[in-house]
Amino acid sequence: MQPIYARIRFPELLLEASGCDYATTACAVYEGNRVLQASSIALTEGVLPGMTPSMAMTLCPKLQLIHLDQHKQRRLLNQLALWAYQYSHQVAIRQHGLVLEVSKSESLFGDLKRIADTLRTQASRPIQLAFGITPEMAELFLRQGYCPQASDFDRVVASSPITASGLKQTHVRRLRHMGFRTLGEYFSAPSRARQSRLPQDAFLHLEAVRGRHTQPINWFQPPAAFHQSLEFMRGLESQEMLRFPIHRLTQDAAAWLRQQQSATALLLWQLRLESRRTETHSIQLNSPQTDAQALCDPTWLYFMQYAIEAPIVEISLHLKECTQARPRAGDLFQKQDAIDRAQLLDRLTARLGTQAIRTPCRLQDPRPEKANQLKAGQPSIDLPSLPPRPIWICAPPKPLGGTPEAVGHQLLSGPERLESGWWDFEPACRRYWISRTTDDRVAWVYEEQHTKTWWLAGWFI
Repeated sequence: MQPIYARIRFPELLLEASGCDYATTACAVYEGNRVLQASSIALTEGVLPGMTPSMAMTLCPKLQLIHLDQHKQRRLLNQLALWAYQYSHQVAIRQHGLVLEVSKSESLFGDLKRIADTLRTQASRPIQLAFGITPEMAELFLRQGYCPQASDFDRVVASSPITASGLKQTHVRRLRHMGFRTLGEYFSAPSRARQSRLPQDAFLHLEAVRGRHTQPINWFQPPAAFHQSLEFMRGLESQEMLRFPIHRLTQDAAAWLRQQQSATALLLWQLRLESRRTETHSIQLNSPQTDAQALCDPTWLYFMQYAIEAPIVEISLHLKECTQARPRAGDLFQKQDAIDRAQLLDRLTARLGTQAIRTPCRLQDPRPEKANQLKAGQPSIDLPSLPPRPIWICAPPKPLGGTPEAVGHQLLSGPERLESGWWDFEPACRRYWISRTTDDRVAWVYEEQHTKTWWLAGWFI
């Protein structure tokens, strides 16, 4: 199978990496004495890439100039590569964009047109893409704004001008002086003659553009631990402003978990405030999750109650405790619940707090009124085997008088002797029986040994 590569470019990469609100403000990213990228509002004011920052400020006095940060740009490209990893197991960061090997993805996502539609739809940002037999061929198409089908690759390459080849300007001028205007004219010359006219690296580059040579590619490897953050030029001052970064980070975390075939039950959020103070918030889930909504909903409900003391300039998400994801066992004919119980518990815990959610449990105490408790969390205690216990415990027990037969109870089985509680000054010395009432209900009754009185302890049915 011939490999097919997708070359993806992000037109707003520099602005997005800067963290500014470039959709609603006039801003531009610059390096040295040259503007590299400007927002749409700045473009309408006449600010163009390539002009000097002083000229840009003259044209647009309200322009916000942002110096290029290579570290932020690289971090954003790593996040985008992590996103693209779900569409191909071979992803590379190259020339401020991405390269994907997609020939093996056609069986999952369809032909090249469907893959392109999927990438454009799922990117959640403007992208430019093209396909080619090599990344250099795809880059050639991308420079011209083309995205041809595989059957048209050779024709479009042959008709492409030398100026779009990606060679240095000195090599382009040299080929034009020789009379070559298109790549088709250049490739029509004998290979030995072409090789003698250019340095080795330039010759191999054009061979890669033609699809006859493969340059080495450094493939991206997903990180072993998820650690991702978003920075903001203007601090977030309200809870509602936290919704978008929380949604964005949990989406990326869910994609990373799926790639690693892992799940997590602990989310560590860090907020860096404008006052240079860092806050850490941990959200414990009831069970390991991989779904983005299962991670996002408890987080959002938790931060809805968070009081913002100072504007937030950076929000980070860390996933440290991950386990291997286990697919949910299901029945072919069993209808799935609309709301997952574990996710519902996570939402209630995030909204009400850990102490508000209590789980019925049984303690190691022979006295029924002490053994059945509601505890926070999910306690698990190994208990000894016990005789049958009723579903419903009467609290407090109801008096039956001196004999159970007088009030319509017929003793069926027993007694079960219980003598306990001497250590906490609430002693109990009883004999329990299972009885049936006149209306065919099964009850649990006991005789208090000290007072010789009978009591109703609970109901089986």
